Amino acid sequence: MHRSRLTELVVLGSVLALFLAEAMLRAVRPARLDVIRYPCVYQPDPILGFRYTPGAQGLVAGHFEIHNPITLNSLGFYDDEPLPLGEASPRILALGDSFTAAMNVPRDAVWTAVLERELRAQGHPKADVVNLGLDGTGTDVHLDLLRQYVPLFRPDVIVLAFFGNDILDILNGRFQRECHRSIVLSYQTDDQRGDLRDRVDAHHERRLRRWFFDHSYIARLLQLALDPLDPLLIEFLQPSAKEMGLNDAVRNSRSSRVIAAFDGLEEIARSCNCRLVIAPVPPRSNAEGSARLARKIIGKRSLEILDLLPDMELERKRDGREHADLYFFHDAHLNVYGNQLYGRTLARRLEPGL
Repeated sequence: MHRSRLTELVVLGSVLALFLAEAMLRAVRPARLDVIRYPCVYQPDPILGFRYTPGAQGLVAGHFEIHNPITLNSLGFYDDEPLPLGEASPRILALGDSFTAAMNVPRDAVWTAVLERELRAQGHPKADVVNLGLDGTGTDVHLDLLRQYVPLFRPDVIVLAFFGNDILDILNGRFQRECHRSIVLSYQTDDQRGDLRDRVDAHHERRLRRWFFDHSYIARLLQLALDPLDPLLIEFLQPSAKEMGLNDAVRNSRSSRVIAAFDGLEEIARSCNCRLVIAPVPPRSNAEGSARLARKIIGKRSLEILDLLPDMELERKRDGREHADLYFFHDAHLNVYGNQLYGRTLARRLEPGL
């Protein structure tokens, strides 16, 4: 009888401890326990590797600080519809990676939208900024986007928002992306695609585990400890660098691709009858890193660099803000304030030449 009562107390205590732990986790909401959601808006592309699906909708979320529904335009970019040809003055094409796609903030808060509003307020009521940002891509892909869209839009200005990892994206090679059972797959070969799909299928069949994950933060904590890249925690799967055979030697052998990309930008600048500027995006750490790398790579090429960082720093100091305030707390991308600062500063630097 005594032993039975002791067992009951142990069980009751364990249940109570689990209940309290669950309640505490829900109150604290550790950022790592929120599912990182990627929108299912990707499709393979024979030239770019992948692109966004025109008119697609999705959700970008994570870390309990980002929860942003998105809708893409008829071109397949996170932007309003461009003005018809002949109605825009000036027409500006904006290119870059996830800092330009900026799907983690509302569409009217993206720096391209801010730039457009600022230029219109400065006396250019027909200014039209076309956002061609594509996350996870490097300067070589941005060059191919220019080759596709410069003849279509005949821009007055091209802005390439350069971020330091754009070079690494060139050296890593192009990826394809697609969505399978709500998980975004990123791969370079058909074999990798098949392996990723098999992994997602196996994950999808574990219904009981998924139920506990959806309803218990303790289950999420355990899963985080077991596999921080599990599709339950992040709706994105890509083979590891080792699985893809990517190492320093392979990347060094591809250095000519970087040269070719910037040579191509220089050729676009000479032939487009427009102004092409490279506007480095300052990182959260090592704020000057992108600008420093851009100068090093561009070297003696006749490409214009607009270093916005000094003006951005002056403005954010006047606002009484810190450099870290430009970014999400748990995510290194520009938040709404960071997008505003980048867009406003860019408008002031571009306007005298329009």
